[in-house]
This record gives sequence, C-alpha cells and structure tokens, in this order.
Amino acid sequence: MSCQSCSGCFTGSSCSTKETTAQDKTRFEDLLERANSEPEEYQKEHSHVIPTIIVQLSKNVYASQTVLFKAYDLLERPQFIQLSKYLHDYKLTGEHIAWSDEYVKGDIKQLLDILQQKEERSKLLQYCDEQAEIYELFTNLPSGTVRRIGKTG
Repeated sequence: MSCQSCSGCFTGSSCSTKETTAQDKTRFEDLLERANSEPEEYQKEHSHVIPTIIVQLSKNVYASQTVLFKAYDLLERPQFIQLSKYLHDYKLTGEHIAWSDEYVKGDIKQLLDILQQKEERSKLLQYCDEQAEIYELFTNLPSGTVRRIGKTG
C-alpha cells in the first residue's frame, strides 16, 4: 500500500483500505457464524465467542461493553447475534453503541427494531453523529476526530 491510498492520515481515522475492511468484515462474520453454530452445552460453559464479539464491537469502550452484555442477557442468542450483525454492518461500534443505547433509553429490543427500519435507523445514525460533535466540543478535540456514521444508513 502506498501513501495517499486511504486518506486516514489527515482525518483522525486509522489507515485502512478496502482490502483491510473486507478482511475485518469477513472475520466478524466468521465470529457470528461460529456463535450460531456452537452446541448449547458449549455455549454455557466454555464459549469465548460472545465476549469476543462484544470486545470487537465495543472497541474497549466500557459503556458500550455494558450495553452489549445487557443485550446478551435480555435477548435470545439469535436476536443478540442479529443485533451484533446490524451494529457491525451500520458501523455502530465503540462509543456509538453507548449513544445508541442512550437514544432508545436503554430499550435493547427497540434498538433492534430501529436497526431494521431504514427511516428510523437514519435518525439513530444522525443522533450518534450529533453526539460525536458534542463529545468533540466538550473534550476540545478537533472536529472530525470521532468517526461519523450517519452517511452509511
């Protein structure tokens, strides 16, 4: 990869290419597939797949980790996997998960419903972008430091 191939250097984003993004998506999809295919007795005792999914999605943001663990406790496993897929597909990761939970006032099932509806999902993504702007403003970060996601919905 040569310089100027991704524009990450000057946007506050990390360097990535379409190839890297495709590999990450495939790796995450493999995790979801594995979570779907594990035998039930293994899920309860030895599975590290769900915690790995939570770490991948939360990007080690504690508030987002707690939202995802709460979601896992409240939803059936297939619903949790579907929620995880939506969060990943719409780039609702890291702090965006905590902001999404704030948007639905902690109602995880409502979040799952919103992610399935294009118009409502767009409102959620816009809300997350607004929260990113507020976060930058109050932490004195340059504009654009926190990733925006509203253009993807």
